[in-house]
Amino acid sequence: MTLEFRSVIDQMLASPNRPARATPPPIRLSQNEMPWVPAPVIVDAMEKAARATHRYPDYHRTAAREAIAVSMGLDVERIAIDNGSGSLLHGLARLVCEPGVHGVYCWPSFEAYPAALGLAGASSTPVALADDGAMDLPAMAAAIQPETRIVYLCNPNNPTGGLVGVDGIRAFLREVPSHVLVVLDEAYREFVTSEPVEATTALLEEFRNLVILRTLSKSHGLAGVRAGYAATTPRTAEALRRTSVGFALNSIAEAAVIAAFSPEGQRVAADRIATIVSERGRMEQALRAGGVSFLPSQSNFLFLHGDATQLLARFEEQGVLARPFPHAGGVRITVGLPAENGAALTALL
Repeated sequence: MTLEFRSVIDQMLASPNRPARATPPPIRLSQNEMPWVPAPVIVDAMEKAARATHRYPDYHRTAAREAIAVSMGLDVERIAIDNGSGSLLHGLARLVCEPGVHGVYCWPSFEAYPAALGLAGASSTPVALADDGAMDLPAMAAAIQPETRIVYLCNPNNPTGGLVGVDGIRAFLREVPSHVLVVLDEAYREFVTSEPVEATTALLEEFRNLVILRTLSKSHGLAGVRAGYAATTPRTAEALRRTSVGFALNSIAEAAVIAAFSPEGQRVAADRIATIVSERGRMEQALRAGGVSFLPSQSNFLFLHGDATQLLARFEEQGVLARPFPHAGGVRITVGLPAENGAALTALL
C-alpha cells in the first residue's frame, strides 16, 4: 500500500512565494526583514554562547523569559518563549483545538493561521478585511460559532499593514465568549505610531482568554535566530511551556533574546525602528504625490494595489525583490534603507 498523509497536508500550500530564481534581484524587500545586521551587543552574546554549545540550553528559558517580562512590566510566569512566534501559533491551536471545533481568522493575513487550525484538526472561517486593510472585527465576532475555540487577530495585519486601535480590540474582546482563546499576533507592533506600543499589554489584566504574541524577527532584526514570545495568563503560558518541543530555543537564540532586551539592545532597536518609520512616511508621501494606490501602514511594509505580475516586473527592473499577493490584489514591499526605498519608488513613479 502507498503511504497516505492526512488530507489536510494536501490542502496546504507548498510555498507562498514564487519559484526561486537563480539570480534574484539584489535589493531584498520581500520578507519584511530589518536591513541591518544584529546589534553588536547581540552578536557578542551569540558568539559567547556559541563557545558553550556542547551543553544543553536552559530547558525552562528562565533568563530569556525574565528579560522579556521586565521589558513588558509583567510577571515572568506570564511569559512563554519558543523558536519563533509561528511555533507558538501552532502550539496555541494544539492547546484548544481538535476535530469538531472551530477557529476564526482574518484574510488575507499570515498563512500560519489556517495551517495551524488545519493541522490541529479544526474547521475554520476566514473573514475578509475592512477596506483600510485592518481586521473587520464586527465581522469576525459574527463568525464565532458555538464550536469556536480560537480566534487569530493580526494587528497590524500582514500583508496590508492596517491597524485596529486598542479600544477596538477591547470592544471585540468584550463580545467574545470567555471560553474562546483570542490570539493577538503583534509581530509588527513596535512599528506602530498611532498609539503607544505597550497600549495593548493592559488588556491582559482584563481578559483571561487573551494571548499576545510578539517576535524578535522584525524589531531586533533576528529573523534568522527564530525567537518569539507569548504574554498571557500564567495558566496558558505554563501550558505552552509544557507542550513545546524540549530545548526548542537553542543556547545562541536564548543569548540573543537576553541581549536584545538589555538597555543597549533596546536602544539600538529603537533607533533603527525610528529610521524605518521615518522612511515609511517618506515613501507614503511620495506614493500619494505620484498617484500610486496603496494602503497606509502601521508596519515596516507597504501594500501596493495593482496587477502583481506587472508590479513585480517593474520592481525587478530596478533590482528590487518584492512579495506578490495576487489573491489580495497587489504586492507587499518592505521598507528598507533609504537607497533601497529609492529604488522601489523609482520603479513605481
